[in-house]
Amino acid sequence: MANNFEDICEIRKSDQLGRFLVANRDIKPGELILAEDPIVVGPYWDADISCLGCLGPASRTCRVCLKGPLCRDCSRHDPVECSFYEQASKLNKNFLFDHFNIITPLRCLLLYRSDRDKYNEMMAMESHFESRRDTEIWHIHNQYVVEPMLNEKDFQQIDDLTVTGELLQRICGILDVNTFEIRGNMDSQGVQMNNLARGLYPKTSLMTHNCQTNTLIAVDGMSKLRLYSSIGIKAGELLYYNYTRVLFSTFERQTHLRKGKYFICNCARCSDPTELGTHLSSLKCTACDDGLCVFHTETPKWECLTCGHQLPREYVNQIMCEARDDISSCALDSRNLEKVIGKHSKTLNPHHSLVLEAKQSLAGELRNMCMSYDIHNVPRQALKRKLELCEEMLQILRVLDPGVSRLTGIALYEYHAALVDLSRRNHDIGEIKTPELLERLKLSEAALKEAIGMLVFEHRTTPEGQLTKKAMCELKELREYIQKVQAMEEDERTDRQVRGKCNINVGKCKK
Repeated sequence: MANNFEDICEIRKSDQLGRFLVANRDIKPGELILAEDPIVVGPYWDADISCLGCLGPASRTCRVCLKGPLCRDCSRHDPVECSFYEQASKLNKNFLFDHFNIITPLRCLLLYRSDRDKYNEMMAMESHFESRRDTEIWHIHNQYVVEPMLNEKDFQQIDDLTVTGELLQRICGILDVNTFEIRGNMDSQGVQMNNLARGLYPKTSLMTHNCQTNTLIAVDGMSKLRLYSSIGIKAGELLYYNYTRVLFSTFERQTHLRKGKYFICNCARCSDPTELGTHLSSLKCTACDDGLCVFHTETPKWECLTCGHQLPREYVNQIMCEARDDISSCALDSRNLEKVIGKHSKTLNPHHSLVLEAKQSLAGELRNMCMSYDIHNVPRQALKRKLELCEEMLQILRVLDPGVSRLTGIALYEYHAALVDLSRRNHDIGEIKTPELLERLKLSEAALKEAIGMLVFEHRTTPEGQLTKKAMCELKELREYIQKVQAMEEDERTDRQVRGKCNINVGKCKK
């Protein structure tokens, strides 16, 4: 735990929010607030079978307990866990392979044996137990966790703790509500694994939700979580984290929060029908050319901001369903994606969340296309379109995810790469002159520096951490290229001056 956590913020409690974090003093952007180790790490719900030691691909069974899946590099897994499986003599050797969803809940139960304080800390966390009762997720956990475990005698008692269905459901709820993604987990040799894990971080999970976060979370390869401020936070302000996706529409965010976190968000973004002017939820008006229709929850109705026309609910449902179907069934091909984007920009709007989803897919396809070509042969139109998409995404992200942002950092990196390549190509064919090339390269340098400033918080084992390392190398190369272009510009200026003097002298001679 960070030694100064208590100096930076404190834990408070209210009937409305439960336990939450408040800043004790002003916090600067990018300041480390908290460093926390997980009390439990395990595979995601419904994950593929993986090694119990490192969560990498499993290739064999533990030679000690003879039940736990391991990879070839891990000699064993957690001793308490391994010993438990070893003593479970009546447990079928394939049980864990057939019921892998029990792994993380069982690790929570085993805290009762290995660390009673951590077990009590975990059980004090929010589970929304009664809100979950008899819901779809309750029945899913009952089928894939509760019944398989309680049908085996070895799982029914851990020391003096009697394991019941309600206890297991409470633990599943705690995991669903409070865990954070671990994306940079490493194997025993320190090599990054591709599969995702989740960790339970008691203090970090106390942050209140807001669709405009003021914090950034980064998890390193050993599952240590670091919490940074993404913007300046004043003393007395709450620490927020966005528990849904930035580019979801209000309806999608509210649905996600209602089903997964059991509350309705009333933040500034959710309360604004225009989503802070980004119009991620707005629809094109059918009665006027430039109008956008927004949804008023208090009415409720879809009404045009320009002419007041109201869209029928049946029409809204129809165009939304068509857009979702087209995007989900659209092959990963830039031509098909462009057709989908063009079609639904006319019925939804160019910045609607579903259209942005298609644009993100298109940007990914264009990035792959650019990487498949030699740098001098990349189609200019692909570079130009990629640059346009990055500019559009940055415009939205700077509003919805201000300050230090992982998504903004990635978009800035892609923007810089497209701008450098396109400017170089345009200069090679004479479309732009050297001074304009130099101006664009300096703009690219500024974007790349800003990207690094945002991604530098990511651990080197994560994909963003690897991108940061690459970006730093490219910044050095870009600066060297800028120096060459500056020298080129000076040579051209000198050459122009010499030619100008020669022309003057020739003119004098003619006279």
